[in-house]
Amino acid sequence: MDEEEVNMNGKQRTCTTILVVEDDDDIRSVILDLLESEGYRTLAAANGKEALDVLSSSPKPCLVLLDMMMPIMNGREFLDIIMKDSMLAPLPVLIVSSVADVSNSKGSVGFLKKPIDIDVILEVVGQYCK
Repeated sequence: MDEEEVNMNGKQRTCTTILVVEDDDDIRSVILDLLESEGYRTLAAANGKEALDVLSSSPKPCLVLLDMMMPIMNGREFLDIIMKDSMLAPLPVLIVSSVADVSNSKGSVGFLKKPIDIDVILEVVGQYCK
């Protein structure tokens, strides 16, 4: 059974898993610790390629937090790939990056600029992961 809990009518009730795609080990660790302390399950990737590997081998998360500037495969490349995949395109992706703005957020649900405000990120996560 998928990580998502399903009620008797087959409708999704909850999903608490968040994929954090961030190349900076310290930032990734802080975000993971924050989310886990709030009761969320977390998955982690250091670049877009790793994130695609995680998505292909794990239950789908309720939200992806995506950095834009990463080695191997950056955030824009990751978004372009998942937008073309019918199974991944519906995943909500929130860009969390110092270079986040309207011009590079196509395919995402929005963006937060680093440094991030803990209360703001928890509020946004709460909208997608119940």
